[in-house]
Amino acid sequence: MAAREESSGNDDKIADALKLLEEAAVDKKDELRHLIRAKCEHLKGVIMEAESNVSQTLTAAKQKVVMATEKAREVGEEKVKEVAKVVDISVHENPWPYIGGVALGALLLGYILGRKN
Repeated sequence: MAAREESSGNDDKIADALKLLEEAAVDKKDELRHLIRAKCEHLKGVIMEAESNVSQTLTAAKQKVVMATEKAREVGEEKVKEVAKVVDISVHENPWPYIGGVALGALLLGYILGRKN
């Protein structure tokens, strides 16, 4: 009978210990849930901030590209006008090399297009 009472006392102690462990687990579960929720909110904030920064950076880069393209177009137009003036002057001073070059180009183009494969 003493063994039975001792076994019953041990069972009660084990049941009490299990109950304490279950309560601690529930408390820890709530703490972990709160911690995970806080970390997720922080991560959302960081992602939103990064998205905003990327958007601003892309907008600034787009503006720089547009400005650089516009400047390159303006410089290109100036260069083309300068080259056209130089060629015009050169053609008027000595037209025969240009006439010969055009004739040679036309001859080569006719030969290439007239060939059969």
